[in-house]
Amino acid sequence: MRLFRSSLVALTTLATAVLVAAPPAAAAATNYYVDCSASTSGSGTQASPWNSFTPVNARTFAAGDQILIRRGTTCANQQLFPKGSGAAGAPIVIDAYGSGAKPVLAGNGAVVDVVKLYNQQYWEIRNLDISNRGSAIATRRGVHIIRENSGTGTYYRVTGLSVHDVNGNQTKKDDDASAGIFFEILGNTTPTKFDDVLISNNTITTVDRYGIHFWTRWMVRPELANPNCGSTCGTWLPQTRVVVRGNTVTDIGGDAVVVHHTQSALVENNRVDGFRVREPAQCAAGIWGWNINDALFQFNEVSGGRSTCDGQGFDLDEGNIRTIYQYNYSHDNEGGFILLCNGGGSTTKDNIVRYNISQNDRGQIFDLVCGKITNTKIYNNVFYVGQAAQIINNSNGSTGANAEFYNNIFYVTTTQASYNAGALLFDSNVFYGQHPAGEPADPNKTTADPLFVAPGTATSISNAGGYRLRAGSPALASGQVMTSPGSRDFFGGTVTPGCRPDRGAHQLSTVCVPSAGVIPRTGWSLKYVDSQETAAENGAATNAFDGNLSTIWHTKYSGGNAPMPHEIQINLGASYSVSGIRYLPRQDSGSGAANGRIGQYEVYVSTDGTNWGTAVATGTFANNASQKEVRFTAKTGQYLRLRALSEVNGNPWTTAAEIYALN
Repeated sequence: MRLFRSSLVALTTLATAVLVAAPPAAAAATNYYVDCSASTSGSGTQASPWNSFTPVNARTFAAGDQILIRRGTTCANQQLFPKGSGAAGAPIVIDAYGSGAKPVLAGNGAVVDVVKLYNQQYWEIRNLDISNRGSAIATRRGVHIIRENSGTGTYYRVTGLSVHDVNGNQTKKDDDASAGIFFEILGNTTPTKFDDVLISNNTITTVDRYGIHFWTRWMVRPELANPNCGSTCGTWLPQTRVVVRGNTVTDIGGDAVVVHHTQSALVENNRVDGFRVREPAQCAAGIWGWNINDALFQFNEVSGGRSTCDGQGFDLDEGNIRTIYQYNYSHDNEGGFILLCNGGGSTTKDNIVRYNISQNDRGQIFDLVCGKITNTKIYNNVFYVGQAAQIINNSNGSTGANAEFYNNIFYVTTTQASYNAGALLFDSNVFYGQHPAGEPADPNKTTADPLFVAPGTATSISNAGGYRLRAGSPALASGQVMTSPGSRDFFGGTVTPGCRPDRGAHQLSTVCVPSAGVIPRTGWSLKYVDSQETAAENGAATNAFDGNLSTIWHTKYSGGNAPMPHEIQINLGASYSVSGIRYLPRQDSGSGAANGRIGQYEVYVSTDGTNWGTAVATGTFANNASQKEVRFTAKTGQYLRLRALSEVNGNPWTTAAEIYALN
């Protein structure tokens, strides 16, 4: 058998070589016509069209061919499964011809997939009305594009479709799932993926279980500890150049739009209204991805999540790395705004949620469940809470190492709200209106009215101007400068890097207000510490400026406690004009999480590390895990000294996760 296959390969290679040496003239692209209302089947010309998909499915089409289906007609109880592949610059096209309504392809449950492609590439599918409602729920789909053990398939365009009434399996997720539009990779012997996929300007309504769905078995990587394809898994090979744009997805049984297993997917300008409407068992969210890198979700409007089993508009889930959610509008979702849920042992890190608006989302507006995420920055968003909600549900004990909140506006009008923020990090946020139990501590909090134009009045993503700031707002030019602020705000206004931003999703200020910069720590070294624990744990003082939030400076406790006060002296490596410090307490959770939090403090700056003079700042830090910022009149020096005069609970220890100096 192996010899026979080798012979075939040799013959094929020889034939290919002959063709390359003397290629025949390329066949002209052909248009083929289908009119399912015709009484007899013709030859496939416009004058004599086919009247069913049987001759279409029997033909292998060539690059540049078009399959044109007559408008105003219905092709019932059939599957459209043409063969062949197009080529670069000459895709095969399925489209409508004539005048009137889109041609109707009504599967009526007689087929599993109304439109199907298998191991094909360079295809465009346009302007069809597709449905697949059977007499009972079963696995079925509208459009199903499959590759299996066939390498990379390139160039797919699915545009202008109306996919509706697909009563698929409501509970089967992932592979072999029911969906309106489904791109699926099967097999695990030949690495296979989709590349260059555009799904745009489609309407998908009343579909179970997914609206738009991507799946592959080539998912295994260290960042995903819980692959769910068993022995059929392959090594990570994500789908590339995936764009989902301008679709309207409504009344979906489960998840509306998911771009699982993709690299750099772009999901933008979609409208989702109504998801997890009929899913009886599995949780679901609006727009999200699982096991993805560098995805960008922007300009989407999501509403109508009908569940608190997730039910959020968005989701930072297991294996999300460098995902960005920006410029989205979420409202009236029973589950909340966003789920933050890593899988046990997996990696979900370095994600950003910025310049979004949430209005009257309920449930858990932020739901931190499952495993902990890492280094997620949540900034310059607006959360209008006018209905009962738990604004933050930190049920997995996350800390500032997991999620940080900056420059957001929490505008709470209901008395039926609460927070469970735990030790998450908050800085420079606005908390206005009602102040529910558990409202987070924030060293630069303001509770003044942010002076929105008309809060609570948004009717769509394009009509959310009520969340613009007015002149005189205390939110103006008072936020923390972010390392990656993006180029614009929710409304399209310019955001200038390095300038103090307005709080919230609107950048009204146009004059740059410089922020106190963070002095680089690359040249820092330890000059002196009075005590550090190095026997029972790694509590070295240098942990206070190592950039790792999970390591801490801890004063000695093994063999006896070193008494208060404690101090650390740091050589900044060069002379700076120092105008402040930031102190981040330890960020772990558990019964000892508060141990060593500094209470009373003194700060000194020196030119030589010997003559300290009087303290440039004194005070008492709040008893919480939030980052503390101390500002003072600038003093030039190369050495910084932080003295802890007391611990918040009267214990003899001092701890610090990170210390920063500001200039």
